[in-house]
Amino acid sequence: MRKTTIKAPAKVNLTLDILGEEKNYHEIKTLVSTIDIYDKITIKPRKDSCINLIMKGLAVDCPITENNAYKAGKLYMDRVSSTGADIIIEKNIPCGAGLGGSSADIAGVLNGMQKAYKKHADLLPLANSLGSDSGYLLSGGYAVLCGRGEKIINKDISKKLYLIIITENQPVSSRASYKGYDKLGKTYKPCTASAEKALKEDNFEKFCACIKNDLYPASCQIVENIKINLKNLEMAGAPAQIMTGSGSAVIGIFDDKKKRDLAYKKLLPLYESRLIKAQTV
Repeated sequence: MRKTTIKAPAKVNLTLDILGEEKNYHEIKTLVSTIDIYDKITIKPRKDSCINLIMKGLAVDCPITENNAYKAGKLYMDRVSSTGADIIIEKNIPCGAGLGGSSADIAGVLNGMQKAYKKHADLLPLANSLGSDSGYLLSGGYAVLCGRGEKIINKDISKKLYLIIITENQPVSSRASYKGYDKLGKTYKPCTASAEKALKEDNFEKFCACIKNDLYPASCQIVENIKINLKNLEMAGAPAQIMTGSGSAVIGIFDDKKKRDLAYKKLLPLYESRLIKAQTV
């Protein structure tokens, strides 16, 4: 047993297709990538069976025992019969933004516990039992997620994308967004396969032309600023703009780092700390 520190990356949805409903959940297909924004997770093994979660950095409005990071630590301990741990999370990924912050912590805690205790467990079913993106975030990279997000198809895409992320003070819950989607009763043509093909072919223009997020109209009804933020990204020069996950964060997508940085400077006076630079990893 030894102290272990893990960097747990955020993710962005570059597309999000809703294909229908299956057994009381929405079936999706989404092209995702991890990005260079991380929660830093430290695991300190204990001699007793206590899981002690300490949160630092960005505020998380959730009781400790309801926090998915706590649940992940307890689940691993119970599965492999290890002792407990002090779990310290330095939170840098905004919550309720569609950046996978909770799922990243699940994956990071599971990876960290396994590394600290050196007791092997199949982490994928553990992660999937706690969050739909968590299994994917055990390894990250480019992938297409299907089903509820638990079916992972890793993709060999080398294209680096440079991003501007605009966060909102008001979060959007996935449940509320999907409920709004159902009320709107609209369907949209899938785009994930076309977007994946364009990135593989390094055809950035084609990629920009086809991406979309089917939850966008519903989430805009919850947080009106989502639409305004996307428009501001467009006016600042972002070749493509999309809401990630169910929001409320939006991203401007560039294939040129200098152009991304120029747009960032234009937007910084308007958004200040709510503006984040990132890139795919």
